Amino acid sequence: MRPNRFALVGLGAVLIAVVATGCTTTNKVLKAKPGEDSGFLENADQMAENRARAPFHRVWVDPAYNASNYGSLLVAPVNTDYVEAQSSWAKTNVRQFKIKDDLRMIATEFRDIVQRKFRESKENRFAIVEAPRGDTMILELAVTQLVPNKAFLGAIGLAAWAAPLPIGVPVGMLATFADDGWMAIEGRVRDAKSGNVIAMFADREAAKTRVVDVEAMTWYGQARESMNDWADQLVLIANTPKDVKVEDASAFTLMPW
Repeated sequence: MRPNRFALVGLGAVLIAVVATGCTTTNKVLKAKPGEDSGFLENADQMAENRARAPFHRVWVDPAYNASNYGSLLVAPVNTDYVEAQSSWAKTNVRQFKIKDDLRMIATEFRDIVQRKFRESKENRFAIVEAPRGDTMILELAVTQLVPNKAFLGAIGLAAWAAPLPIGVPVGMLATFADDGWMAIEGRVRDAKSGNVIAMFADREAAKTRVVDVEAMTWYGQARESMNDWADQLVLIANTPKDVKVEDASAFTLMPW
């Protein structure tokens, strides 16, 4: 039987066209919906959507905050005590027995990524410190949801794209657009001297949609991608004037990794 390559090419062309438009509406449809408050943030009800400035689902900033008062940043160890009960997928997958180890791994990686992004950014003006100084802000992050990729389904989907069978199209589509995991975070920034909270935020990100999803073959590929996106956004928010809009990460990519 000859491959149904016209269907594959046609689907790929549609996906490329979606990306090429840069359509904000498309990005909103594909992006994850907001998560519920985990309990990590006190007064979380003060947060509201502020897409004019931040790419997060909800944000609150103390009106008295003045960036010029701070010259250093301490990134606290990432909290995992508030991770919500896992979805039915996570409860039934063979990875469930290792979820605590996974959380510790992801929390350590997240802190390392944020620190590295600040240190490496040419725009960053904050010294990254391990002990608070008089001009220090403390960034406290919490992972509140962590659902792994369906790695096995991702492997099937990747194989299906190259399969010389018409059935490769529906199976590939199933794998590509399936629920490939997501991650949610909450965060706050404190003044190190007073201990007062000067900012709060919450966000949730799902795996990016790809034509060929190599990330879906790893358990937490999408989480690492989201952590890098969040770190980049935090660097920009900390180092740009409050009237500068920091764009959200795209929900779609042509890169397979």
